[in-house]
Amino acid sequence: MTEDRFGDLGPSEERKSPAQRLAELDEADLARERESKPAGPPPRPAGRYMWVVGIAFVIVLAIAGINALRHSGGGLHGPTVGRPLPQFAAPLATSSLDGDANVKQKAGQSNQLGKRPACQVRVPGSITSCALARRPLVLSLIVPGATKCEGQLDLFQRMAAAHPRAQFAAVVSGGSHAKVAALVRQHGWTFPVAVDRDLSVFNLYRVAVCPTTVFTFRGGKVESTSIHPLTQAQVTARLRAIGAA
Repeated sequence: MTEDRFGDLGPSEERKSPAQRLAELDEADLARERESKPAGPPPRPAGRYMWVVGIAFVIVLAIAGINALRHSGGGLHGPTVGRPLPQFAAPLATSSLDGDANVKQKAGQSNQLGKRPACQVRVPGSITSCALARRPLVLSLIVPGATKCEGQLDLFQRMAAAHPRAQFAAVVSGGSHAKVAALVRQHGWTFPVAVDRDLSVFNLYRVAVCPTTVFTFRGGKVESTSIHPLTQAQVTARLRAIGAA
């Protein structure tokens, strides 16, 4: 075992999810209300709790969109066509590895992005974008909780066996490792699913719409990006374009 098991990934300290932060703010509001009002019937936390759960998905996308706007000059359409796929290394949902994604692109960048460039990471239980791009790649980025986003990955699962030349994969952002792992088991996804708990990969890929799907040629050159759910016919057409069908 290495001295720092997760050092090659991003900073490993636990971070609260957007839903958790919202829940804490909501509890603080409740406390202030209790202090400012006379005693009366107890509040109904269940209603507030369900509101928190229902809005969490929207908050994840909002935070991702704001961060992407701040860091990419307003572009929210995924990686640049014709350019190499941005590098990342992240824990696989099916592994016991837990930590933030490494999004360091080159030596000399801040170690807050990762200890070494992402595609140099060799940590058991992790996956890198470069490893995925050894074959023509179909990479979808989603957040948990939206039927249309999870449905896109269900379609990939159904198509994967018929297209062995393609690498299907996904990044699930804004959820804990345990939550993403449970999602993978629930749906029976067998292709690689990476965990991006702090939205680092979402920001790197300039994502604000779920699902966002990137198609690359073998080696990682971006062929196209879709920012809406795709049908089987549309995915097949893109597979032909990247030489995987």
